[in-house]
Amino acid sequence: MTVQMNDSYASALRAALIEHVEATSARRRRTGLRVVAGAGAGVLVLGGGVAVAADAGWLSLPGGDVVTTEAPTVTATHTGSATVELGAAPKGTTDVMLKLTCLTAGTFTFEDGASLVCSAADATAGNVTTYKLALAPGQHSTSITTASGARWTLSATYAHVAVSEWGKNADGLTYGVVNERGTPDLIAVTATNGRSGYAYNRDLNPTGPTTLQTGTEPSRTVPVYTSDGHTRIGVFVIGGLATGPSSPGG
Repeated sequence: MTVQMNDSYASALRAALIEHVEATSARRRRTGLRVVAGAGAGVLVLGGGVAVAADAGWLSLPGGDVVTTEAPTVTATHTGSATVELGAAPKGTTDVMLKLTCLTAGTFTFEDGASLVCSAADATAGNVTTYKLALAPGQHSTSITTASGARWTLSATYAHVAVSEWGKNADGLTYGVVNERGTPDLIAVTATNGRSGYAYNRDLNPTGPTTLQTGTEPSRTVPVYTSDGHTRIGVFVIGGLATGPSSPGG
């Protein structure tokens, strides 16, 4: 999945993309795109929701989302635009967790304006893109808008989503993922050797929050540590087409 972020949602999404462990250097070189996050399919252009890589480890990291399902999953397959009925939302529901699989090439737009763009190769691969959509008052359905011949499968689940607390090490520094509360001192990343750890926010963002979003700066490396902020376990590469700014090194 390639995620193109607008400034309003880049902060909340940045850590999820940084931590994702499945994208490879070869894929990043092949796509040459700005941000690569290999968990889903196609190009996801964000609107008001938050894209989440449901199978990636970031969801269980400090500061990540804790998702509790509130109802059975509803799954439907359609051709063209359609509305999927979900039934009444149980008390305590905050979001609808969506898993969209494109069965043909096309652009598939969620009701908040976010769009998943799938190629024929994406459709053949059968990858699943997971999307978290805030539940509106009285909402009991969700819609996908697409071309008349485009086919897709959607699984939707009512859920309660809460943001977990960041961890804190012996030096009093916070560690985890960027979320709606802000940015921890140590941000979860995957080093070029494949090990998961943390990089200092000051190293990742020496000139401000846009550093991780451009993909145009010269390549540079920053050290990766365990959560103690002292034990070095590798490096994380930022910048250049071969190492998309919000993707782990290969």
